[in-house]
Amino acid sequence: MAPVEETFSTTHCLFGVARRDVTPPVGIYSRSWGAATHDVAEGVHRPLTATAAVFAPLDGAGPTLALVALDAGWFPYGPDERALREAIMERSGLGEAQVLVQLSHTHAGANSNSRIENRPGSELIAPYLGSLTAHVCDAVAEAHATVTEAFVTYGQGRCSLATNRDFWDAEAERYACGYNPDGAADDTLIVARVADADGRTLATLFNYACHPTTLAWENRLLSPDYVGAAREVLEEAFDAPALFLQGASGELAPRDDYVGDPAVADRNGRQLGHAAAAAIEGLPPPGTRFVYTGIVASGANLGTWGYRPCNAEQLVEASRLAAVATGVDLERKEELGVVESLSDSRPDSPQEREKAMRRELLRLALGEGSVHRMPIWAWRLGEGLLLAVPNEPYSVFQVELRRRFAGTPVIVLMTTNGGVGYLPPRETYGSGLYQELQSPYAPGCLEQATAAAAAALEPLRPPAR
Repeated sequence: MAPVEETFSTTHCLFGVARRDVTPPVGIYSRSWGAATHDVAEGVHRPLTATAAVFAPLDGAGPTLALVALDAGWFPYGPDERALREAIMERSGLGEAQVLVQLSHTHAGANSNSRIENRPGSELIAPYLGSLTAHVCDAVAEAHATVTEAFVTYGQGRCSLATNRDFWDAEAERYACGYNPDGAADDTLIVARVADADGRTLATLFNYACHPTTLAWENRLLSPDYVGAAREVLEEAFDAPALFLQGASGELAPRDDYVGDPAVADRNGRQLGHAAAAAIEGLPPPGTRFVYTGIVASGANLGTWGYRPCNAEQLVEASRLAAVATGVDLERKEELGVVESLSDSRPDSPQEREKAMRRELLRLALGEGSVHRMPIWAWRLGEGLLLAVPNEPYSVFQVELRRRFAGTPVIVLMTTNGGVGYLPPRETYGSGLYQELQSPYAPGCLEQATAAAAAALEPLRPPAR
C-alpha cells in the first residue's frame, strides 16, 4: 500500500539574501498627499530598506532570479524606475524576465521624481536616486555572491489588517476612499520560510495585500509605514531578514488609516507581523513530508505521524525555476479622469498642483495610441508560482488567480517594475470611485489582466501531486 502522507509545496534551489539601508535624507521633498501642509521630511520613523533575494538553479540549468523588496511608494517619472532596473540588469547580467523590483508602496517616503525642480528639498532627489541605485545593485550582487543550497517552504495564514476602502458617503452623495465597514476584504496571507540544508532560517517572505497609508498628510517622518514593524516582529522571531511583498490591494487599506501618529503604523504592523509569524511557525521542517507511521496501542489506538525527507520525484519538481516576461494590451480611456474636490481649491493650490502633475506624468508614461501594453512577469519557483504586475489591481485579481491554481502557492505582486494606475473591476466604472477615476484604462482592464496573468502562469504550473 502506498504511504499515507501530506506533502508541502517546496522550492529547492540556491538562495542568497542581502539588505541595504535606503532611507532618504531628512529634508528631501516628500509631498505625497495633496492635503499636506508641508513639503519636506523632518525626521525618520523607521529606516527604509532594500532587501534582495536571489534564487538560482542547483545544477545551473535554468534562470537565476532576483527579487528586490524595496521600501518606496512609486516612481512618478517612468525613466527613473527604468534606470534603476537597467542598472541592476547591467551589473548582474540578468535579463528582463529575471529582475523584479517590488515596491512596498509606502506613502511616507520621498517623492522619487527627478523631474521635480524648485521645490523645497527637490535638490536632494537626484542624489538620492543615485545612491538608491547603487545600494540596490550592491544588495543584488551580495545576494548573488552568497547563494547556498536552500529549501523554501510555503504556507498560508489570515490577517484582518486589510479592510475595504470604497465607502459610500450618503450625505455627500459620492464615494470616499476610506474605511468601509460593510465591504469585503481579502485576508489571505502567503508566507514562506527559506532554510539552508542544516535547517537554519535564511529569510522569510510574507505576501499580503493592504495599502501602506496609515501615515498620511499630518505625518512629517520618513517611514515604511506598517511594513517596518511587521518585519521587526518576524526578524526577532526567526533571526533572519524578512521580505514584505505587497499584494493586489487596489481597494484595501488598514481600518486605522490616514493618521500622523507613527505608533498607529507600528500597531498595524505588529498585527500583520504576528499573523505571519504564526503561519511560519506552523510550517514543517525544510525539505520534508508528513508520513503516517502506524498505530501505537495505548488507552486508544493512536495514529502516529512523522516527518521524512521529500522523495526524489518531488525534489525534481521543486528544483525547477522559470521566468517569463509578457504583457497585455489594455484599451485606454479617451480622457483621463479628474478627481473632483469638495473644497473650493484654487488652481494653484497644493492639491490641484499635485493632481495636475500626476495627470501630466501619466500622459508621459502612457505615450501615444489607444492601447497601452501592461507588462506581466511570471516565475516558477519549484512548486510555487509568482505573478507580478506594475499597476494596482483590486484584490479579486489575486483571489481569482489563486482559485485557478488551487493547490499551488501563488505569490501575487503589484507595484512591481513601474506602474501607472489602478485596475478596477468593470462594474465600478461610472461610480465615481477614486480608483476608477484615476485609472487610465477603459472598463474591462482588470478582467483582461486577470486572463493574461493566468495564461502566463499556466505553462509554468507545477504538476499536481
